[in-house]
Amino acid sequence: MAKRQSEEAPSLSMTPMIDIVFNLVIFFLIVTDLTQKELENLVLPLALKAKEDKAVEDEERVIINLVEKRQDGEGTGTYQAIVKKKPYTHEALKQLLEQRANTAREPDILPGALVAPSKIYVLIRADRSTPWQEVQWIMQDCADPHVAIWKLQFATRDPGED
Repeated sequence: MAKRQSEEAPSLSMTPMIDIVFNLVIFFLIVTDLTQKELENLVLPLALKAKEDKAVEDEERVIINLVEKRQDGEGTGTYQAIVKKKPYTHEALKQLLEQRANTAREPDILPGALVAPSKIYVLIRADRSTPWQEVQWIMQDCADPHVAIWKLQFATRDPGED
């Protein structure tokens, strides 16, 4: 008895290819959303000599957004620090900075210092109407001898962006 070959032509199933394409689209949408997760919608101050932010992937950075607290759509005149969409009180932010600084210390302690300086950067993003005192207390927290974060950056906008 001879085996009869199928008269149907072999076909290529596109279903696995479509599944892979949809998974890639979803992946890139999620990754794109996560890159913006740390940034709040702010009107940054103008800086004539600003340099473009060239974040290096292997360097750790804390992005602190200073935002005016709102109540019923109106500003309250008080400000809060937001890191990764989570609001922090002054004390909680100082603890966060100390914890993050302790994860990446320089190998050498400078004479007279309590701890070695941290390798992490802090990017401070404040609205242009934010009083300087609000930015100053974050700088003082970074300079605390137990924290020792010396690498600070300030987010600004270029005059050409208007």
